[in-house]
Amino acid sequence: MTKFIYSCHRAKVSSGELIRLTGIIEAYRDKHRDIALTNQNKRLFKYGDQRITDEQRAAIKSGNRKVFWELRKKVGDPIADIAIPILNNQGINGKVANWLTGLKNDPASLNELGIALMVEHAKSVELDIKKCIGNVPGLLSPEQVADYHYVVFKHIGIGSFLLGSDGSWLFGGTLFNLPANLYRPIWCKACDFISPGIGFQGNN
Repeated sequence: MTKFIYSCHRAKVSSGELIRLTGIIEAYRDKHRDIALTNQNKRLFKYGDQRITDEQRAAIKSGNRKVFWELRKKVGDPIADIAIPILNNQGINGKVANWLTGLKNDPASLNELGIALMVEHAKSVELDIKKCIGNVPGLLSPEQVADYHYVVFKHIGIGSFLLGSDGSWLFGGTLFNLPANLYRPIWCKACDFISPGIGFQGNN
């Protein structure tokens, strides 16, 4: 964990935007009365600096998903562990994810979708850092990942060949639009915590 990870939290504590709740655990309440546990993820997982590097930007610019996600994996971005099997169409999760898009037999469109998701992931990481969201700046929560999937799927017009629907049940990568956090144990254990219900009560 780099010093940068905590710098924005320290600034918020100093400015009074985060108020410490207890001396036992590192728990703060922000100006919206939401709870932020700035040390929780560090106790559970190890992360590197999540900032988007020049090398990662170059991969995005060239549309090189393989290089981008391998670089993200090196810094401990948990979404890389989800994206790489999808990119390689490997394993149950990777194959099912590609199949559900309805683009399995259209490699060009499937790659276009993957590039758009890569771009939005990078944007979300940068926004997360800028706004110091959650416990680890640059680390996304399941909700944040679902949000940018929704945007991309809607923009590209991904429909579903299942259930005769428009694909809205698949938006956000959450089947049947169930809350993204319900899927944390399945695909995003190392994702960031934001909501008090999971962040505050679940692991303390």
